[in-house]
Amino acid sequence: MSKLYLVRHGQTTSNTIHALDTALPGADLTKLGREQASNVGSILAERVDGPLLVMSSQAARAQQTAVLLADSFVARGGTLASTAEGSDFASGFAGSGLSPISDATSAGFGLSHTEQVSTLSDIAEIAAGDYEMRNDEDAHEAYHRVLFRWLHGELEVPVDGAKNGAEILSAYIAQIMSVLNALPEGTDVAVVSHGAIIRFIARYLGGLDPEWAFAGYLANTHFVELDVPDNVRELAEAAQNEPDAVEGAFNIAEWGTLGTPDKLEC
Repeated sequence: MSKLYLVRHGQTTSNTIHALDTALPGADLTKLGREQASNVGSILAERVDGPLLVMSSQAARAQQTAVLLADSFVARGGTLASTAEGSDFASGFAGSGLSPISDATSAGFGLSHTEQVSTLSDIAEIAAGDYEMRNDEDAHEAYHRVLFRWLHGELEVPVDGAKNGAEILSAYIAQIMSVLNALPEGTDVAVVSHGAIIRFIARYLGGLDPEWAFAGYLANTHFVELDVPDNVRELAEAAQNEPDAVEGAFNIAEWGTLGTPDKLEC
């Protein structure tokens, strides 16, 4: 059984001032954020037995986390599978927006395995819209109130000045399922993304109690570990037209430091 790791990026300069930084390219990692990214690569090397694909959102902080994670993973004895053009994964990937790591990240880090890591569109943080770069309590409350409503199924509600939950969910699910559909047998995948969107997507994939997911804050570089179902290719095909086909289809083995989450009681 393959594993999907949804990894939150490392600490950024915007995190240190509690700013709602969601627009591209976004802030860079701090020194602590770089250390966190390397550390999570070491953690994954201890639990992943086979090859690991590493991908990220297009945000600078996610790309930087991904390349540091990949480098540390290999340094600790892990086997890194490539997502680059011509790889087995890229040849089978039917989604959109698969691109190399940016020149800025490649030049700024100069690590050995950057070319094996790719970025993916539509797995960005939930856009803050009118609250972009605000760090006041009112902005945070309004932003997270929308997340709360999405977790409870009110997907038609938008963030002020941005998209609604249905649009974001549909795009993210389509990309993740395209990734899993192209995953070579026996390979795990780590997708470096963002805290709020990971909670939203993981609640959906795992069929979790929304109250649990809302309270289940993910610290920087903490991750949600999901078991990829055996019928993932069938689910990926169904999800192209109906994202609801994958709701509750995944088992969540671990959620940050909080252990196994509560399933939604039907």
